[in-house]
Amino acid sequence: MTTKLNLRPATRKETFYSGRIGTIHASFEELKAVFGEPHDCRLPGEWESGDGKIRIEWAFVINQNKKMVFTIYDYKESMPLEEVREWSLGGKDAKIKDLLGMILDIE
Repeated sequence: MTTKLNLRPATRKETFYSGRIGTIHASFEELKAVFGEPHDCRLPGEWESGDGKIRIEWAFVINQNKKMVFTIYDYKESMPLEEVREWSLGGKDAKIKDLLGMILDIE
């Protein structure tokens, strides 16, 4: 049985105060196929990484019984994005790991 998650893009403000809650094992292409194009945090603007430790980030809200924000990002990675296989999972609720674990390899 496939689980459908009710996702919408998160605003930058909604991601404030989220923290790392796990690791996702996937390729850049696999994540793009599931979540679309990420925010480029190297460019000036709303999603710019203030300390340069994140190059790209996906940010979504899961609307299940309650609103849960999650982010997927390449924290302190230097290899080309196409070679990254471990991504940081951020959020405010550890239950996100269970929900996303239905469609992704998460530890």
